[in-house]
Amino acid sequence: MAFADLPPPPALEVPAFDLAQVDAAPGKIDLRTIKPRCPEGKPGEIVVCATDPEKERARPLTGPDAEGQGLPRAEFDLGNGVSMDVHFDAATLPNGYTANRVMVGFKIKF
Repeated sequence: MAFADLPPPPALEVPAFDLAQVDAAPGKIDLRTIKPRCPEGKPGEIVVCATDPEKERARPLTGPDAEGQGLPRAEFDLGNGVSMDVHFDAATLPNGYTANRVMVGFKIKF
């Protein structure tokens, strides 16, 4: 008998499986990816739960972006007591606009 002449194998019936229907009784594994902040209420009990106050909180910077830690001053020694630096500056124009600018300065020691 050739392989093409064999009858097809019987279809396997796989029961439907839904994680939402898994029993969450005490002592069983919680398979939810996002854990609830508030406990579930018991029958006849009302649970009041606020949103997470830490969710949108701005925290202090850490690492190289923290205050006081930044790029070093852009100053170059050109020799013979002359140095050059690059810095940012802002000035108010007569029409009320603010002019943000990059300045180049030279210092001569005497």
